[in-house]
Amino acid sequence: MPIANAPVTRIAELEWANYAATQVTAQVTPGLDVTLREDVVITTSQVFPSPDANHACLLRTTPPAADGLIAEIVDHFQSQGLPPTIFLSPACTPADLAERLLARGFVRQEEEEAWVVLENLRDFEIPALSLRVQVRPITADETLTYAQIFVAAFELPDEFAPYLAQLLAPSVGLPAVRHYLALLDGQPVGILSLLCYEGFGVIGSGGVLPAHRRSGAAFNLTIQAGREARERGIDTLMGQTAGGAPLERLLRISGFKTAFTRTCYTLP
Repeated sequence: MPIANAPVTRIAELEWANYAATQVTAQVTPGLDVTLREDVVITTSQVFPSPDANHACLLRTTPPAADGLIAEIVDHFQSQGLPPTIFLSPACTPADLAERLLARGFVRQEEEEAWVVLENLRDFEIPALSLRVQVRPITADETLTYAQIFVAAFELPDEFAPYLAQLLAPSVGLPAVRHYLALLDGQPVGILSLLCYEGFGVIGSGGVLPAHRRSGAAFNLTIQAGREARERGIDTLMGQTAGGAPLERLLRISGFKTAFTRTCYTLP
C-alpha cells in the first residue's frame, strides 16, 4: 500500500497536535498523564497498561544526548512496572535511533501504526450519512454504554467497562471533546471520539459491535465527526490505526490519505 511522503516537519506537527489534543482529556482523567517536551512526548496510564496508553514518541534530540534520553524513558516506565515502549516516526532524530534501541535490547514489533490524514477539510465534499444509522454525542449518563461497546468492540474483559466509564465521565461535555454513539434501530452499536486542538481534529476509540460491522455505523461515525470538525473550523482531521486494518481502509475510502507510519519498539 503506498505511503504518502509527508514532509518531516509536517509529520512532527501532526504527532504533536495529536498528543496536545489528548492532553485536554488527560487533565481531567484520573491516572492519565501526557507530557509534552521538545525532545520527547510521553503518555502514561495507571489504569490501562497497554502500549497504546503507555509509550514515548517524537524523540527529537542530538546524537550525544540520544542514549541519555532513551535511558530516561526506560527508567520512567520501569519505575511504574511497565515495559518501556517507544514509537519511532520519520520525524524522530537522530537517524540511528532504531539501531540504538535494538542494541539496548528493544524488540521491533512487526505491526506498524498508520497515521491517516484528511487535509483541507473546509473544501472537502463530505459524503451523505447512511439513513440506517443515527449518530449523536453521548450524554453524561451514557458513559457505561460507551464503555461496554468499547470493550466488546476491542475484545477486552467485560469488567473493564465500569472503570473505563469512570475515566470517560469527566471529559463528557468538554468544549474540545465529543464522544459519539451510533444507533441502529435505536440500539447502540458503535462509538467514536473527536478531540480538537487548534486547527486539528483527532478521531479515535472508534469501534463497532462485531455483529454490526457492516451496518454503516463506522462510516456514519466518521462522517459525523468530520462534519462537526469542519463546523468548529478544523482544517486537518487525523486518526491512527494498525496498518492494513479495516479502519484504515474505511478512512481511505472516506477521503483520508496515509501520511506516514510509526514503528513500535518494546523492551521486554
